[in-house]
Amino acid sequence: MKKLVNKVALITGASSGIGKATAERFVKEGAKVVIADHNIERAEKLASSLRDNQFHAQAIHYEATELKCAINAVHKTLEFYGTIDCVVNNVGGSNLSKDLDVEHLDIKYFDEVMHTNLRSMLALSQAALPHMKGKGDGSIINVASIGGLLGDFRGTLYGISKAGVINLTRYLATQYGKYGIRCNGVAPGLVLTPAAIDNLTPADRDTFLKYNTLPYAGKPEDIAGTITFLASEDARYISGQTIIADGGMSCHSPTVKEIGK
Repeated sequence: MKKLVNKVALITGASSGIGKATAERFVKEGAKVVIADHNIERAEKLASSLRDNQFHAQAIHYEATELKCAINAVHKTLEFYGTIDCVVNNVGGSNLSKDLDVEHLDIKYFDEVMHTNLRSMLALSQAALPHMKGKGDGSIINVASIGGLLGDFRGTLYGISKAGVINLTRYLATQYGKYGIRCNGVAPGLVLTPAAIDNLTPADRDTFLKYNTLPYAGKPEDIAGTITFLASEDARYISGQTIIADGGMSCHSPTVKEIGK
């Protein structure tokens, strides 16, 4: 049985990687999707391909750093489909040539990272909440990262912003649960998205895999499956939680791989 029949979902950063996999999974589960992305050509190509397969999909331009785009994205979703049941706050990232360790990171890069990764999720949630409150239900799903839970040798600003996403998830769940609105998060580990493949060498990817408890790296479809579950009625009693989907990398002492052979 399809899990999201006639649900309307707005997904950011949805033209590639986890967002694209989520849009593709959602329509297969019966949802109508709005693909929001800064790369409008790629978003429109994806929406067109989904419509060619008899799915419901629309594409809109979305810049995470511009507050007006959040309001426009919700208005466009309502214009296309008349309602909004689910927001997937997926957009995010960081330039690791600037986002280094605390001593060496570019402090001037702080605002851009926070606006892209955290403020955008706050703004889009804020724009969607009045409609969700009015109909008495809704689901907001925030894509965080294990970087928001663990320390690292670089990506400091990214990790700080994703820690904020995890707590934003708790605050939304706490404040709007009384209106039937659920908010949950997903914290992926290494997922072989185009961005990860571009930014990590094969040796880097092998190092992540070494510390996974599972013998494989994640794929965008793995995270899309978790997001689909959280958006569905199967998760109707789950709110305020962030599910870690990292192949077991963070569940054990790192010494296990060295001395537990």
